[in-house]
Amino acid sequence: MLKHIILDALLFISVIICPWWVTVILAVGILYHLRFFNELVLFGLMMDILYGNFTSNLHPLDYKFTIFFIVLLLSSFLIKKRLKFYSK
Repeated sequence: MLKHIILDALLFISVIICPWWVTVILAVGILYHLRFFNELVLFGLMMDILYGNFTSNLHPLDYKFTIFFIVLLLSSFLIKKRLKFYSK
């Protein structure tokens, strides 16, 4: 649990300080390191708010980080089941 909180704080600091591509790489690493990392969607929303340029209407591409992290989270559940060396 403490490891989970520390990695959450590290990713939060990365969203604020680092470029978007560093945060995405770190998020993917944390996603496959932890068993459940559902907060990833909230970090995607935070990245969309910081780095996105929203239009006046709600266009789906305005939330590209959120959509990417949702797809990544759902695919990680499938990939983790198929990996032999992932024993968690």
